[in-house]
Amino acid sequence: QSQDKMLKVEKNNENRSLKTNRLFPTANKNRLFPTANKPDPMPQNLAFLFTKITPEQMMYMWNVLTAIFVAQVLMVIAYSCALAAFPEHWWTCTLLFGVPFSYIAIQQIYIDHDVMHGATFPVYEFQKFLTHPFADFFSLPWEEFVLEHNRHHASTVDLLIQGEFGWDPEEFHYALQQWAGPFSTNWPKYLLTVPWIPVIQWWMHFPDEGAGGKCNKEFWSKWVPRRVKHNAFVLTLWA
Repeated sequence: QSQDKMLKVEKNNENRSLKTNRLFPTANKNRLFPTANKPDPMPQNLAFLFTKITPEQMMYMWNVLTAIFVAQVLMVIAYSCALAAFPEHWWTCTLLFGVPFSYIAIQQIYIDHDVMHGATFPVYEFQKFLTHPFADFFSLPWEEFVLEHNRHHASTVDLLIQGEFGWDPEEFHYALQQWAGPFSTNWPKYLLTVPWIPVIQWWMHFPDEGAGGKCNKEFWSKWVPRRVKHNAFVLTLWA
């Protein structure tokens, strides 16, 4: 198996987890995880779960993501116009903007997740910048977002046991949330949870170091420019 940290699955000679001693799911030649057992006969309401996504459906998913981004930008513009026209109704304008914007942002990350698994590559190059620019002031580029999530699935087969088969970049994030406690009384602690994923858990671990502990040969030529471009777009949008 690969010794690269991003690809390595940590298990013993018996194919069991070093953390829990649970047997690693048996893979077939084409997949890391086992193929799902299809019901037979197949219930009509479950058939879509076992159907391969078509190119038309992939394009549709990316179009939905793009439409959500356009809607978010228009909502921000509408909010600023509303504040300019009705400065004395700040709370009304803010609630009319904030509640729907929060809802659409939550739906966006759900769709991001489905697109990541089912239609990883965007139809147009510019669409990779539109996937989650309002998530934070800085974030991972789409390509690294996908890699980070794949690393998460490779090491965490059971979501209740983080990092069961190796390093999980999201494990520290969950630990911080558990440390923070109830949000209502510990909300300042939650300010620490989100930024630590891209800054500490990913940027400081990826890409893997080169031979002899040297800097990865593509770090400055590939990964840094990609991160700068993505976050420049994000900061421009927020500004």
